[in-house]
Amino acid sequence: MGRDQLAGDERSEAMASKYVWWQPAERTLADRRLLLAQMMTLATVDDVRWLLARVSEADLRRVLLDPPVGVFNRRSWSFWRGRLGLHPAAGPPVRRLPPRLPR
Repeated sequence: MGRDQLAGDERSEAMASKYVWWQPAERTLADRRLLLAQMMTLATVDDVRWLLARVSEADLRRVLLDPPVGVFNRRSWSFWRGRLGLHPAAGPPVRRLPPRLPR
């Protein structure tokens, strides 16, 4: 991905912990796609401003073209696709559970 200003500072680790709380910040920072998707879906306006100062729009587009399943909701999916000039899509990818096994 483009400019990498998400690694190695205290604020980046705080963002990783805040938006991907279920795993260590170091692991999240190594998986930029997940961190960007989580922030694109959940971040506050101030945190999005912080993010936009550190990553390129091309980085964000790549996340939308190959998103982690189950992260985006319809609202954030539509907002970011419009904001980044991508054609509208039916909706974010949905995680499908396998059918229940008979008992």
